[in-house]
Amino acid sequence: MSSRLFAYSRARIVLGRQHGISTTALRFTSSTSTDKPAPTEATNHTDADSSATDQPSVVAPTPLYSKDEADAIKPSNEKADDDSSGKKIGSRFEFVREREPIVVHDASQPIKLGKWYRIDANMLDYNQVGKSHINTVPRLAHGLERVLFSPGVHLLQDPNSRVYNFDPYIRGITQPDEFDFDKLTPYITSSKDTKLIKYARERKKRFVGSTSSMTHVLSHLYFAISGGKQPDISSMSMRFADMPSRFTRGMRYPASIALRYNDGVYSIDADKSFDVKDSILSVMGKSLEKLLTSTPSEFEMYKKQNSWKVKEIPEENYHYVEAEEFILRSQLDCRDDRLPRKTFDLKTRGSLAIRMDMDNHEVSRGYQIKTMKGRMQSFEREYYDMVRSAFLKYNFQVRIGNMDGIFVAYHNTARMFGFQYISRREMDEVLYGNELTGNHMFKMILLLLGKMLRTVTDQYPETDVRVTFNSFTPDHSLNMWVEVIDDEKEAIAVKMYQETGQYSVNPTPAAPAPAEPTPAASTDGVDPFATKDPLSTKPTETDAENALLDELLDGDVDPVEDVYVNADHPIQHYRMESFSTLNNQDTDDAITLRDQTDEWSINWSLKKSTTPPDEMVRQYRQLRLKQSTFFERPSADTPEEELAPLVKVLRRLSRRNMWMNKTPRERVVVNKSRIPDYAPLKHHRADRPAKSSSPKPRNRSPRPKPKTQPKPITQPKPMAQPKPSEKTDPSPASNSSSDQSSSPGV
Repeated sequence: MSSRLFAYSRARIVLGRQHGISTTALRFTSSTSTDKPAPTEATNHTDADSSATDQPSVVAPTPLYSKDEADAIKPSNEKADDDSSGKKIGSRFEFVREREPIVVHDASQPIKLGKWYRIDANMLDYNQVGKSHINTVPRLAHGLERVLFSPGVHLLQDPNSRVYNFDPYIRGITQPDEFDFDKLTPYITSSKDTKLIKYARERKKRFVGSTSSMTHVLSHLYFAISGGKQPDISSMSMRFADMPSRFTRGMRYPASIALRYNDGVYSIDADKSFDVKDSILSVMGKSLEKLLTSTPSEFEMYKKQNSWKVKEIPEENYHYVEAEEFILRSQLDCRDDRLPRKTFDLKTRGSLAIRMDMDNHEVSRGYQIKTMKGRMQSFEREYYDMVRSAFLKYNFQVRIGNMDGIFVAYHNTARMFGFQYISRREMDEVLYGNELTGNHMFKMILLLLGKMLRTVTDQYPETDVRVTFNSFTPDHSLNMWVEVIDDEKEAIAVKMYQETGQYSVNPTPAAPAPAEPTPAASTDGVDPFATKDPLSTKPTETDAENALLDELLDGDVDPVEDVYVNADHPIQHYRMESFSTLNNQDTDDAITLRDQTDEWSINWSLKKSTTPPDEMVRQYRQLRLKQSTFFERPSADTPEEELAPLVKVLRRLSRRNMWMNKTPRERVVVNKSRIPDYAPLKHHRADRPAKSSSPKPRNRSPRPKPKTQPKPITQPKPMAQPKPSEKTDPSPASNSSSDQSSSPGV
């Protein structure tokens, strides 16, 4: 072993001499070495007016050069013609030249713009706040609890035998116009949660937030520091071998939050500027969660015709935690004491056709999930889309609430198909590689977000601001935009956006910006089942990514001047760069920890843009315009020829299978071994036996038939039949039996 190491070191020295590099610049760092670099003096890199005791320590960087980077390094005795030499090699080489020194960040000290800081997961303490109310969290109903302990998808009804594995009551879905949502607990934003703000003041925390308002922002921070890591879909069937594994376009949508100041505490609310109405999936998710945790008789009371029976509205169950500068709140949906962490989250997942054509769900609700595997109409397709579009947000929500996993109910807004329980461990393996990496990643993301938001609030003290994050950049950096909120003008702009589609306080009658050409006009005959990504309208994965990048970053596109931004106050733009250090080696690659002894830290720097104010406003208008048009979908009156190829296929499948949503008029067969206490409701149509073609027998004895004889011409007319009110004489047999039963002594 020693001879091999000596030969390897000798080869490195020879390589350095060939390129004119000193042995100190091209040093070899063994992965088996446990020696750590000694920290240097902090006073050499800090301001003169600050004392050495108030400054954090400085860690000397130990870069590891690759061959390409070594080729780009010029000898020290030669003068570089260009100071930017070597920047094309990659961001790692650029960091090596510009980042020194790296400061181990002290949580009590604010950061300084332009300096490099180092954080690791051990800096964050994550603890519960207040008492746990887990005993009041509802449980699953209808026999669904067995899904929690059996991996995979569980069908509501077996397609072959037509036997129900769960209560047939949950097959049909109550529509929004039939459900009384006023009887459910209303959602409370972070800025209006008095208990959440109280906890923050008692513990002297600066920020409060909830899972719904923070998960999208946390996703952008993950994209910035993960090194372009993609979810692992290798466990799926070969039908998805050539499908893209990267996160969807919707996950890279620029995320905005509103920081609301309230007596020393900033509340993080989700920005609702362009989310002016709730989607059909978010509306039905509330009623479906109630369905999954209520018995049939209890759920019937929440329908509009019976809602008067609901006397009290139950309170929501929340879980509060403190982490660095945050107090975070998570809603607890359901529990089972047999799970390791007791609680889990409920997720109602609409089918592919509903998600792609959400504004026309009545047309797309005929799309069925029929098989376990396949590119279309399968549970595997739903799982594949969920991994790329929702797994990361679900994982953050589960970690904030210290939950065990998620319970997924698959539906098409008209009927339920099946159920699946996905543990937190399974999500960690798909997203990060293992649970250890996921724990470190989550803690470092919270640390980064706290430092960035603290920089914003120091720049805008005691002010309501909107902060927008965009991680879709060529170099995987993170852009952060800050705008002061004017509530009066904001309300006018939102109202105009609802009425005219223009987010402006002074809308012009000019036509809106022309939409991008749809692929249907130039892709006639395109096979939607081809091996390319069917969700992409571009020929290849790379072309789709580059087109979206050009769309978001192209500075030559003239924005709509009437897009409202608050230019009365300066708009600031910050840029965060980062790279990882694993076991004392710097890298830009994706990190997966293999052992508890691995040491992983994130090095990051936040810089303030020096762009002129007018240009800053113009760029920010472009970003807000893209946000307002990012999720434009076809409307009900969109011509068929203008639809995307995938939407055409989904609508065709939906129209063909719309009849399958109807409740079948057949005798319901339930697997009693799975649902031993099954008791159908009397008024439930699916639980009634099918009508028989033969008439029901009467309780009274049949009337004797008159004898038929030939009627002579001279025979008089027969006597008239007795009236219905008159009683006919019973038959002799019935007579004798009635006499026997009525006689005394028998």
